[in-house]
Amino acid sequence: MNLALACIFCRSTLSQGAPLLEKNGAAICKACVDSFAALFAERAWVMAATLEEQLDVLLEESQRALAHSESLSVRARSCGLSLHELSALPARRPS
Repeated sequence: MNLALACIFCRSTLSQGAPLLEKNGAAICKACVDSFAALFAERAWVMAATLEEQLDVLLEESQRALAHSESLSVRARSCGLSLHELSALPARRPS
């Protein structure tokens, strides 16, 4: 991937350390993807007209959160960390 390639929304580049997804010469960074996913979920919830549609939105968000959790778990294991070790660490305070 070209280091000068930039996110089409926020203009972050690979050389700045932004994780980019690229297809057909266009790129988007992970931060923008996450932001749009959250915005879409919020709008989908508001637009859900019936209880069944709201449940569909909740199910989709739960599945997305589970997939994200699984990918974090795989990344942690690849760094040699286990859930037991991570849960023993003190919680970090937001800065």
